[in-house]
Amino acid sequence: MGWRSMGIYLKGLELYPARVHCEGGFYQADFIDIPHCRAYGSSAIEAEVAAAEVLQQHAKMLGRYGRHLPLPSIPAREHRLPDSYVAFIPAPAI
Repeated sequence: MGWRSMGIYLKGLELYPARVHCEGGFYQADFIDIPHCRAYGSSAIEAEVAAAEVLQQHAKMLGRYGRHLPLPSIPAREHRLPDSYVAFIPAPAI
C-alpha cells in the first residue's frame, strides 16, 4: 500500500494551499486543490482573508449537494512560481 500525498494537519486542522500572486495591481489567491476557486484583494493579506471566506462559501455550496471539499494536498514545485507564494488557508468549521 503506497502513501498518498496529504495536506498539512495541526491537531486535526486541515489547511488548504492557495497560490497568492499579484496580477494587474490586485492580489489573487487560487486554491490548488479546488479548480476555479479563487479570491482577490488589494493586498496579499486581503486576498488571504477573502480566500478563507470563499473556501467557506464553497464548502457550504458543496454541502447542499451532499458533497465535501477534497482533501488538501501538499503543493508541488510547479505551484511555487516566481513572484508568488503558497498560503495555507484553514478549512471552514461547518
